[in-house]
Formats: sequence, structure tokens, C-alpha cells
Amino acid sequence: MKKWMWVVIAVIIAVGVGGYSYTRYRLQEQSYTTEMKAGKEALQAKDYTQAETNFTHASRTKANDTTAQRYLTQTQTYVGGTESLKSREFSAAKSAFKTVKNTTNASSVLVSRSKDQLATIKKVLAKRKTYKTQYQNALELNKANEFTDSNSVANVMLKDSELQKSYYQDLYQQAKSLRKQNTASIKAVTGSTPITNSAQSATSSNSSSSKQQTTTVSGDQSQANSAAKTTVSGNYSDAQIKATRAELNEAGMKDSNYSDSQIEGILQRSAQEHISIAQAAKTGSYSADQIQATRSELDQAGFNSNSYTDSQIEAILQQASAQHMSIAQAAKSLQ
Repeated sequence: MKKWMWVVIAVIIAVGVGGYSYTRYRLQEQSYTTEMKAGKEALQAKDYTQAETNFTHASRTKANDTTAQRYLTQTQTYVGGTESLKSREFSAAKSAFKTVKNTTNASSVLVSRSKDQLATIKKVLAKRKTYKTQYQNALELNKANEFTDSNSVANVMLKDSELQKSYYQDLYQQAKSLRKQNTASIKAVTGSTPITNSAQSATSSNSSSSKQQTTTVSGDQSQANSAAKTTVSGNYSDAQIKATRAELNEAGMKDSNYSDSQIEGILQRSAQEHISIAQAAKTGSYSADQIQATRSELDQAGFNSNSYTDSQIEAILQQASAQHMSIAQAAKSLQ
């Protein structure tokens, strides 16, 4: 009888333990499935912090499971890549996104996003190479004391809205700083601050608006008020050049007698001296400040600026603008 009772007790204990183990197993499986599902949904919503939390819980629920750990590692690597990209650590970002892209049996969402990020990095690096070349050209002109030419190159960079994105903030700040140095140097030499592109555009726009109130303007002139999309030699847009030519024709002057660089000189003089396009054309293509700044650059380059007439100085400026060369190079080519 006692033996039989012990058998019954043993069976009861075995059933109880087995039932408890099975219940616990089912709860673990349910919790694991819930956490994995929530983590994947968080990835879709780009809530990476939540996704990491869910995958961590899932991996702890099933200690020997590799799937949850794989999802967790993939997510953490992707997050690390985005942080590196924000910090412009492009090599680290590229390595992270490649790792995520090559992860198998994990999130296809992160694989797709990593491919997109790698494509972005490729474009950014190519664009940075272009900006670096432009900046280096401007820096070399600055070192040669050719501050006006250096500013022209820097202005082309700063007009590009793409440069203001976080990927290029270091280059953007460098270009701004260089332009500030150039402007200060020109002011020290000439005694006046050169007008920046934004000021030139505003003056040109105001001049066009005034013209429209008093006369009927051509379609080309109305384009002068639009934002510059293509620069000619760094300071003025194609539309501004065309609009100025139209104004010259209306004033009885043949625009064909002026090169693009002369047209830019007229626009510069008009902006600086607050006179009409026709008046600026009659009094010369370049302002007194430009003439004086050019003489200073010639003196610094070892030339005797006093041996040049104002007309010869203008010819040097035209040559430098047309051939995209320095003032000193232009002076040598005209000797």
C-alpha cells in the first residue's frame, strides 16, 4: 500500500513539474514572438531605439536564440552608421552600412536603407571633391594676394544651396571664412568694402523693378529679378547679363559692342555708385574701387601700376575675367 502511494505521489509531482515547464515555455515563446514583432514594426517606423529595446528583450527571453541577436546587432550597426554620417566620418559610415547590407536572415528593411545610404555617400564624396577643388583654387588666389579673384571663386561655392547641407558644413564654413578674409584685405587696400553677391543681386533687382515701373521691358529684362542659376564668371547670372544687354539697347547703345566681362563691369559700377546701367556704361565698365584694387594687386605682384592707364587696367580686368586667370597673369599676357 505504501509503495502504491509513493508511485501516485511521484506521478503527481512529475505531471505538475511538466505542466509548469510547458506553461513557462509557452509564455517565453509568446513573449519572444511579441518582442520580435514589435521590434520589426519599430524598424519600419524608424524608431531604432525602440527596436533595440525589443530585440534585446527577445534575446534575453530565449538565451540561445541567434535570430534576435542578429536583428539587434544589425540595428545597432545601422544606427552607428547614421551617427558617423552625421559627423562626416564617411569611411566609418560606409563600413557600417556595408556590414548591414551584407547581413543575411535579418531585417530586409535595414538592408534596403543601407543600400540607399551607400548611394548617398558616393554622391556626397564626389560633390565634396568638387567643392574642395574650388576652395583650393580660391585659397591659392588668396595666398597670391589676388583677393577679388579669390572672392569670385568663393562666391560661386556659397551660391550653391547644396553646400549648406550638413555633409558639407566644414567646407561651407571654410568658404565663408575665406571670403571674409578677402573682403577685409580688399577693404584694407582700397578703403572700401566690396559689395557681396547678395548686395549686387538686390541692387540689380531694385534697378529692374524701377525700370519696369517707367517703361515696358522685354522678357529678358524681367528675368533679371529671378534667382541666379548659372554664373558667368562668378558674380552675375546669365539672365542678368541678358537683361543688361536689353537695357543698353533700349538706351541706344549696341550691346554687341560689350563682352560679357564688360557687362559685368557695368553691373558692378551701377551697383556700387547707385547709377543706371546707361550711366555706368558711359562712365566706364569698371568702378574706381575695382581699378584701385587692381593697381594694388599689380604692385604686390611686382608691377608698376602707375605705368598703366585706367583703360589698360580695364583691359587687364577684362582679360582676367574672360580667360579665368589672375590679374598678374592677365597683365603679363597683354605685355
